[in-house]
Amino acid sequence: MPELSDLNELFGRLADGDRRAFTPVFQLLWPPTLRLCRRMMPVEADASDAAQAALLRILERASEYDRHRPALPWALGIASWECRTLRKRNERLHETSESTPESDDGASAEAQEQHDLIAAAIEAMGTLAPIDRETLLSTYWETASTASGATLRKRRARALTRLRNAFRRLYGLD
Repeated sequence: MPELSDLNELFGRLADGDRRAFTPVFQLLWPPTLRLCRRMMPVEADASDAAQAALLRILERASEYDRHRPALPWALGIASWECRTLRKRNERLHETSESTPESDDGASAEAQEQHDLIAAAIEAMGTLAPIDRETLLSTYWETASTASGATLRKRRARALTRLRNAFRRLYGLD
């Protein structure tokens, strides 16, 4: 079975039309896509539906893949969008006459999705060393930092790499 580290190369081949790459790409993407959908969808059946729809959409759009970027975040972004779409569709199907207007339902679905993503990011940030947390917070919330210039840029790059790795460890994307 192919390794997740081979995904970018395999996805590039699939984007070029190499049909032999289809099965290995599917085998590599299914587990992380299903895990993400399970995290975002409250009902197991909905998570499975969203994961299937996401993989269908990912594989249909393989020709749009940008080889200069990693394939996994691109694919999981599509999966996240599918979860949001399915959640909105389910809310519309189950709304009653006493429910709030559709725009409020959409806003609540987006708010829930944003809440889930923020909670996941905070959990991943909690695993970082204090200097990495300080660097990221000072970068994105423009607070005072103990470093500046090239030192800050290098610390930020290293901290972001560690954050990505922590997120992958926590959510099974290794």
